[in-house]
Amino acid sequence: MLKIDDNKARKAFKALYKHEQQKKNASVETVWLTIATKNNIDLVKSAPLCIPLRHAVQTPETQRCLFTKDPQKTFKDLLISKKIKGVHKVIGISKLKKEYASSEKKRQLLSDYGAFLADKRIAHLLPRVLGKEFYKKRKEPMPVDLRAEDLQKEILRAVRSTYMHFNYGKFYAVRIATTGQSDIQAFENCIEALPHILKGVVGGSKNIRSLQIKTSESMSLPLYEDGEQDDEVEEEGDEEEWEDY
Repeated sequence: MLKIDDNKARKAFKALYKHEQQKKNASVETVWLTIATKNNIDLVKSAPLCIPLRHAVQTPETQRCLFTKDPQKTFKDLLISKKIKGVHKVIGISKLKKEYASSEKKRQLLSDYGAFLADKRIAHLLPRVLGKEFYKKRKEPMPVDLRAEDLQKEILRAVRSTYMHFNYGKFYAVRIATTGQSDIQAFENCIEALPHILKGVVGGSKNIRSLQIKTSESMSLPLYEDGEQDDEVEEEGDEEEWEDY
């Protein structure tokens, strides 16, 4: 079973956050947990892996849009009747195809909402309907079960989770926190998420070569490295080590 050194991990998160705080005009950045596997994973057509977090990455102010099956009104009425919180817009699949067909409309939709949810029954249709931009910006819709007995709990589960999207290859990134949270919260999210990630990766912990954390522009800081390294693993040796790491 893979184990990370808690002290080393805490220092890594502390160093990363200190680095981000020292940047001028620093904006809130995503903190990524990057996973390198020993063997290729080929699960392109699989559903994303839902990973619960101790501290939600989304904030209470996040505006969310829900994509549903037709008819749209049925699901809008369902949310109203159950007094569901956390969903601010409902768009049926037919309306999405018709009224948001242009690139301009899709960009506007992407800009208007901080997060997207989708009825899991239509989730497989959305990549073609939404286009690549949603997925490049990592704002792909999070699947939810609108038939769940406790629908509010189902919505909250999605809102408080992150997702691991598989593709062919050996390198993956999971949104684990933001710099708007504390380094302690980020560390706790990582510890909470790790067992779910290991369970979802083909081959489990034996297939993990390394775990690192980074923001979009920072260097990567290792949390775990398997003893057997090869040339495919990116070397960070030329980078200056950060002061307290």
